[in-house]
Amino acid sequence: MGSRREQAEWRRERLLDAALDAFAAKGIDGTSVKDIAAAAEVTPGLLYHYFASKQDLVIALLRERGFSQQLRESLAQAGGRSAVEVVPQVMRKFDTLLADNAKLVALFLAAGRSHQPVRTAFAEFLTEGQSALAEYLRSRVEAGELRAHDPRTIATALFAPLAVAHSSGLVIDVEELAGLVLHGLVRSDADTPTEGNEDNAGS
Repeated sequence: MGSRREQAEWRRERLLDAALDAFAAKGIDGTSVKDIAAAAEVTPGLLYHYFASKQDLVIALLRERGFSQQLRESLAQAGGRSAVEVVPQVMRKFDTLLADNAKLVALFLAAGRSHQPVRTAFAEFLTEGQSALAEYLRSRVEAGELRAHDPRTIATALFAPLAVAHSSGLVIDVEELAGLVLHGLVRSDADTPTEGNEDNAGS
């Protein structure tokens, strides 16, 4: 199978896969370490070699299987392109990632209500994704495309409805959501004072 390191990485990933399936099927509280070890075809002792507790497994799933890094990479490719083009694109990416990781999203939305460490880790994960989008929005304000606003609030307004929709089985039109949020932010020609208007404003 390769080197010891490769084997260790393979076993660790296998444990994470088994844990995600077990948690999704039985919930965190309803799943035991023995259940996860059996599903991964290892002993409980070997599981504890990789993870100190079931809670550590849960948090590792969120931090390692989360997709905030993919959002950052998507935004990093935006360059100087306009928010009108980039924001809907990022929203579609987020929507796809939520759908592709439905089991993980449902698990943490449910577990976060009763498990403080999970709630904290999930909040950190969401904050990272929101921060990435907020950084981009701030750059578009500086570029003169968007009016001044609180980028973190707008990032939350864009991401939160999609997360709630996926957890509730609802469908949201991503393009319409992005358009509604950006509508009041995109500067129009009237926002840019002409030379004559500047003179009048100063008189």
